Amino acid sequence: MAQGMADRALQLLELTSLKDLAEVNSKEYVRWQSIKRKKARFAVDELEQLVALYPQYRWWLITGEPLPEAGQTVPET
Repeated sequence: MAQGMADRALQLLELTSLKDLAEVNSKEYVRWQSIKRKKARFAVDELEQLVALYPQYRWWLITGEPLPEAGQTVPET
């Protein structure tokens, strides 16, 4: 089954501490918790934040493919 961008973003989020994304107990932190628990959907702002935190996964996040010649890898699961 093909994995969509939201699925890849959730996979990346599983490897991420919410503290790296927002201040604990802030509105943004609660939003990230909801996304991680699949009670909310990713928006462009959240995707941009993940790409800023993990620039080496940018291409994979968008396309689902690695681009090693450009330094774009796939997160280890």
